Amino acid sequence: MVAIAVRGLVVALIAVVVVGATIYVHDQNEAPPPLVDADGNVIEDTTGFTEVPGFFDGSAPHELVRYDLPEATVTPPLAEGVEAITFPDLWAPGDFKLDVPPEARLGTPTKDTFEDGMTDEDIANFFLDMSDMREMQPRVGRVRDELDGKRVRLAGYASPVGFELDERQFLLVPELGACVHVPPPPPNQVIYVDYQQLAPEVGDPVWVTGTLRATPVATILADVGYRLEDVTVEPYR
Repeated sequence: MVAIAVRGLVVALIAVVVVGATIYVHDQNEAPPPLVDADGNVIEDTTGFTEVPGFFDGSAPHELVRYDLPEATVTPPLAEGVEAITFPDLWAPGDFKLDVPPEARLGTPTKDTFEDGMTDEDIANFFLDMSDMREMQPRVGRVRDELDGKRVRLAGYASPVGFELDERQFLLVPELGACVHVPPPPPNQVIYVDYQQLAPEVGDPVWVTGTLRATPVATILADVGYRLEDVTVEPYR
């Protein structure tokens, strides 16, 4: 319960920074701002960065995102019938639409989840912060239906979907901090992992193997283009 209060405060502060950055980007009377990373650091050398569709509309404080998992020192062997993929393999041009009421989003906490002493106003502000963060997510890129049912493995960073201490489901994202510290990437660059054990810690790099479903999912953190079922999770080292 303490975690949700702290995380809500962090999101609120970040949202203020993001809105300020967005206004700056849209100010046509100023010289183009320097490229910055997700933490606001100026990118001096863009070598190795990959453009992510949807991040060029001023909806995020950074224009480039690096699929920057360090090179693995140990790569687990692929099981028979499993295909190794990366996040760019999930991309397809097009539109994304998912109309779900806020209270029906997966990971939405109940009032009992919040820290004792939080007022109704505090709780309302938390949900407003979550909504603001989702509004910054680019709604571009469709899912690739032809990938549905494939057994795949890919690496990414974990972000638990909800706020319970025993949270099991998590999001797999290509960028450290996405969906928690920075706006979510486009929906088809986010995977909902239906895990049966405790979710990895926020920001943990992991290998995930499972059956890919091209089925959008609405979560409190982001709209999600894909989900993984029957999964195994291994540390990424």
